Amino acid sequence: MSEPVVAAGARLEAKMMTTELKAHLAKVLDDEVGDIGPNANLFGCGLHSLALMRLIPPLSQLAGTRLDYDDLAGQPTLVAWQALIERSRAEH
Repeated sequence: MSEPVVAAGARLEAKMMTTELKAHLAKVLDDEVGDIGPNANLFGCGLHSLALMRLIPPLSQLAGTRLDYDDLAGQPTLVAWQALIERSRAEH
């Protein structure tokens, strides 16, 4: 497979992951999250500790392993969460 095809596939997968993360966020925030940028601090966008606790099960399912509250709270951005999920998938 050529590099451009692989890169395009990776970009598509990343976009799908971002969409899925935003869908989970919208469920716990009861809000539209379409305007949240990939590097926005999610606590500044309305995320709170109880909502984050409610996100652990679906995000852990995406990762294929249990994610830690501290890992998610320590870097509360879509980009950081996506990287954490991708690392977890690669390790398991």
